[in-house]
Amino acid sequence: MTPEEAQAKLLQLAEVMDRLRALPHSDLDEFRSDDRNIDAALRRLQVAIQILIDVGSHLVAMLGLGAPDSSRDLLERLEKGGHLPAGSTVRFGKAFAFRNRIVHLYDRVDDAIVFEIVRDHGAAAGGPRGARGSICRAASPSHG
Repeated sequence: MTPEEAQAKLLQLAEVMDRLRALPHSDLDEFRSDDRNIDAALRRLQVAIQILIDVGSHLVAMLGLGAPDSSRDLLERLEKGGHLPAGSTVRFGKAFAFRNRIVHLYDRVDDAIVFEIVRDHGAAAGGPRGARGSICRAASPSHG
């Protein structure tokens, strides 16, 4: 992945997060009232988290931090290398695990949990203190 491709993915991430925040998130019943909300939220969460994994994998390789065995290991390597804030592995490891649930255990995803993520964490994941902000800073040409 080139730096330009990484930046394009991060721009796509910003768009996905904007679309995620545009979903109804003030009331669970409103969120559930249209199945398209749940479907859109699941897809947007999956894409957003996958972008973080892809760009994070690129960073680990670019920074010479070794080959991660898993997405959690990816976070650990970036955190230990000082490229993610302390606690990022725990915080974002849960998001990465949720992406796996969406993809592999899709029949066991609770729409109330999806709603809580959209309501409580959608903004945090894309904000300056979130993984997106940290990975954007680490991926920038001036980093290092």
